Amino acid sequence: MSRKSPKSATSSGQYVPHPRYGSSPRPSGVKISETDLRLGFWRLHGDTLFPETALIADTSKQNFSIYPRKYYVDALRSCRRCHRPFIFFAKEQRYWFETLRFFVDADCVHCPDCRRESRTVQRRLRRYSDLFAKNEPSRKELMFLVDDGTYLLAHGVLKNLSNLGSVKNRAMKDISEYPGIACLAEAIKAARHVQSEA
Repeated sequence: MSRKSPKSATSSGQYVPHPRYGSSPRPSGVKISETDLRLGFWRLHGDTLFPETALIADTSKQNFSIYPRKYYVDALRSCRRCHRPFIFFAKEQRYWFETLRFFVDADCVHCPDCRRESRTVQRRLRRYSDLFAKNEPSRKELMFLVDDGTYLLAHGVLKNLSNLGSVKNRAMKDISEYPGIACLAEAIKAARHVQSEA
């Protein structure tokens, strides 16, 4: 599947959708010139902006050292991970910098899909680590351990195949009927093959 550059996507409107704000610029009714928007915060100088989406910021709610953000505006980004174009929405920026109080120089570098996947990986890695350390996990916990191991191996997070092998063996002993064990075994086999080819 080909990836469009942000410039080509600008004309076709094909951006990674945001679960709350959608995939197209959201006009605000506020009129601020593009020049003023760019002067309002240093980071916006090289971005493709959608001036019709501008929002006036409440700088009293921002966390900054010298320069606050005067405005928020939908800005086109290219995801660092998947390289697909997405919009960092003005409303999302306002939430980041006025509600969550992220430092105003923070930037959004990953698309919504990659951010969601990253959160899922972190959540499953925490659970995997906690369950791997348990001496006597329950049957349900063993199923989670098997499934998380398979998922994390597929996403390149886990590298220790011996540990994953011990998870598989433990599961075969205690929950041999669980279909997820076959998936983990296949994933370990494929990873061993890749390692032997390297």
